This record gives sequence, structure tokens and C-alpha cells, in this order.
Amino acid sequence: MARPIKQGLEYFSFDTDFFSDVKVRRISRACGPASTSILICLLCNIYRDKGYYIRWDENLPFVVADTIGTTEGAVEEVVKKAVQVGFFDKELFDRYKILTSNGIQNRFKSAVSRREEIEYVVDYLVSERKNEVIAYKNEVIDDRSTQSKVKVKRKKNISPSPPLKGGCRKKKGEPKEINSKARFLFEEYFKKIFSDGYYWTAKDAGAMSQLLNKLKFQREQKNMDVSDDSLLYALQYLLSSIKEGWIFENFSVTNINSKFNEIVAQAKKVNSAKSATDIGVVLKDNSLDKYDNDSEKWNR
Repeated sequence: MARPIKQGLEYFSFDTDFFSDVKVRRISRACGPASTSILICLLCNIYRDKGYYIRWDENLPFVVADTIGTTEGAVEEVVKKAVQVGFFDKELFDRYKILTSNGIQNRFKSAVSRREEIEYVVDYLVSERKNEVIAYKNEVIDDRSTQSKVKVKRKKNISPSPPLKGGCRKKKGEPKEINSKARFLFEEYFKKIFSDGYYWTAKDAGAMSQLLNKLKFQREQKNMDVSDDSLLYALQYLLSSIKEGWIFENFSVTNINSKFNEIVAQAKKVNSAKSATDIGVVLKDNSLDKYDNDSEKWNR
């Protein structure tokens, strides 16, 4: 008998500014400090179960209340407020009685990007995710449900292309042009690897700027070319060197930027000295050890 495909997650990324989020603060103000523990418990159940949603039925309030050590009424009040302020998607909650959101579905998509096959209930997706998923033609119907399901298959092993030529030099009055080109390069690479669109955020923009600064610094240390063309190729080579592990499974600009030193360390182990210098890494000294991933040190 074939082993069933795993749907949920064993772990999920957690934003460090969770408690600063205005939606969380509104919920906490209305429902008390225990509400944040209830929200986190709900998120754990969502990611562990289906990965991108969970049904709001009569059992879930009990499960969460029993886990946190509170009352079912408290859980119900938190969910009611969370839907009201937009922490959970109101339209999908009212229509299907499920708890989900655009952010939850984005994180799930990023976490399962390495899986060869993923199943989505189309009706349970927020509009942005739904438009992406229904583009796939290998749609199947589950006999146990009237809901339309889509199985998404991934592509792997894309080699880096040669350096981009032409049109990559900065123009006067456009000091950040390379950032937009780096974003385009990243989104195209992500689409080739995972056969899916990448959800770009403001955090990604800042992380990309820091990532380009790191690559530029490393190349300067080696007296290598730091033109836009060279930096973009260095970025593409860096992306292609990520082939497995947690970073590949959580492929995002912010994660790659925060794990820059770790990626470089892996490149040292598996690549030749010539390959490593393509991303501006100094192999014979400890220059990387002089810097951590603090954004302030790299955001020049």
C-alpha cells in the first residue's frame, strides 16, 4: 500500500514582529493577554493539519482550550475577534467555516516548495493563491468531497544561466535599478525551480538590498568586478548553489539573506575554488567570520 502524501508541516516560520502586529495587538487588547497563546496554538494546528487551513468545528475550541489551559468560550471569542480584524480571512470563514489567511497560505507555499506534489482545495484559497493554482491543468476531484482539488508538481535542478548582458548598468537618477533587476532575476529563478510565482514583500526588498551588499563586499575583498552584471550573475550563482536542506525548503529572499554565511560555508564544501570565487567568496581566509547577519552592518 502506497504511503499517503504528507500534507501538513512539522515546523513553520514565525515572524519576530508577531507581537507587534496591529491585528495581534487589537486581539490582545480585546480578549486579554492569553489570546496570543490561543492564536499561536491555532497556527500550530493549521500548519500541522492541512498546512494552509483548518476547519472551525465544535472540536477545535476544545482542543485549543485543553492545550492552552483556558475555556472554549475564550477560544471562540479570540477567533471571532481575529476574523473581525482580518487575522483570519473573513470571506472564507463565513462561507466555509475555515481558518486561513493570505499570510498563512504564503508561508505554507514557501515551506512545501521542495515537495514534488502538493494538493490544494481551490475553494479554500485566497484570491491571489487561487489564481495561481487554477492555472495548473492536472486538476482532480476527490470522491469524498465536492471540492475541486489541484495537485501541483514541482521542477528541479535548474543550472544558472550565463551573466546577464546589456541594460544592467545604473542610469543617472536610478541608483536602485539593480535591485529591481535582482528582484526580477529572483522571481524568474523561483518560478523555474518551483513552477510557481513568488510573493514579494517589503521585507524581501530590504533583504535583497542587504544580500547585494554582501555579495559586493566579498567581491571587493577579492578585487573582483562589482558591476551590476557581475553582481547579478553572482546572485544567480548563489541561488543555484542552494539545492537542499532547510534553506531550499524555505526558499525566500529574507531566509537566504539571513543564512548567507551558512550558504557560503556549504559552497566551500561542495564547490571548487573557482566556483566559489564566482560568488565573491574568499576561501583562504576567515573574512566571513568578521561579519554577522545583522542588517545594520550590511545596509550601507
